Amino acid sequence: MATSYFLKKLRIDHLVVERGEVANTWITERWDGFHLVNPNWAVRLPGFHYAGTEPEGYLSKVETIDYLQNYARLFGSPVQTGVDISSIRRSGNRYELATNAGDLIETRCVIVATGAFGVPKYPDFVSDITNSIDHVHSAHYKNPDSLAEGAVMVVGSGQSGAQIAEELHEAGRDVFLSVGSAGRRPRRYRGRDSSWWNYTMGSFDRTIENVSSVDDARFGSSAHTSGSKGGHDIYLRQLAKQDVTLFGPVTGGHGDTLTLRTDLQDVLKAVDDYPVRWKRDVDAYVEKNGIQVPPDNTIEPPDLSDWPRGNGPASLNLGSSGITTIIWATGFEYDFDWIKLPVTGGRNYPDQLRGVTRFPGLYFMGLQWMFGSKSAQFIGVGEDAEYVANHVAKNYG
Repeated sequence: MATSYFLKKLRIDHLVVERGEVANTWITERWDGFHLVNPNWAVRLPGFHYAGTEPEGYLSKVETIDYLQNYARLFGSPVQTGVDISSIRRSGNRYELATNAGDLIETRCVIVATGAFGVPKYPDFVSDITNSIDHVHSAHYKNPDSLAEGAVMVVGSGQSGAQIAEELHEAGRDVFLSVGSAGRRPRRYRGRDSSWWNYTMGSFDRTIENVSSVDDARFGSSAHTSGSKGGHDIYLRQLAKQDVTLFGPVTGGHGDTLTLRTDLQDVLKAVDDYPVRWKRDVDAYVEKNGIQVPPDNTIEPPDLSDWPRGNGPASLNLGSSGITTIIWATGFEYDFDWIKLPVTGGRNYPDQLRGVTRFPGLYFMGLQWMFGSKSAQFIGVGEDAEYVANHVAKNYG
């Protein structure tokens, strides 16, 4: 829709096809208690910045859906809902888009904007685990009541995994959490939200041209924090003290047994080292630029370095632990096999430069780190959208 906004301004005829309804991914692939982790002031789709009374708040799932649907209505985006594209082929100098209903759409240009995160990714060994356990990807989790009775194992402690584990614990479920490499992101520091610091310090403006590893940027886990309950920190050691059982990363599984790494303390130390480094960078930036902000009087979580104790077991029996559901917060992978052209490279990520491919008239939009850190975020997707729309206008307008 951000691209549609600019195409409409440029008076270029176009059509937006959506397999579900407007904001479909937010409706189907976010849990009920989901909140954005960037504050409302960062919700800035082109021509429709957040203008409510709580700029420091965090939109809920329902509020985000409303925002997107209102955006489409605001400028009359030419959206056709319920249109599922099953394949894209090139025919001469045009593209043919086949729908699941058997229709064919012909066009000079196609902009593929199917989402930043692709399809749910599961470890290869999931099929070896007993089918008496429910397997739910974090993209399909809805709420605690939607799960079978019994304990829940959450695998992964990035943004989704950490928030879901906390929600399940607060709902009274017995929770087991396999901790990953994602750091702990402070919610606030020196009187400002961490997103404000990242924005002010230029983190949002980083591009693929100035990161040490593009793959790490595109496929690495995001440090965890939360926008729920007005925004707050998530401290894994605090969850452990409150009886969430922490384990090292899952390395395999067969039958009713998972195998685990036994370096939990090293993993947790790395998680807790993240905010130390981040705050050091903020302090250096404040001093260098003479920014007037309060001193470091942030209330830090208590020192719980002795929670949990030990490195955890090398294996876990699901049955004897009472676990009936595993939530796989293990990220996403890309699937563009339905585009009948060699458009992808490593990890099936599209070969493109700021959305422009080597195939005339074929573009991508909204990919994770497509050009920069904000390519798939409300605060920055408009910049790439304008670039792509202008490229279309220059070459095909």
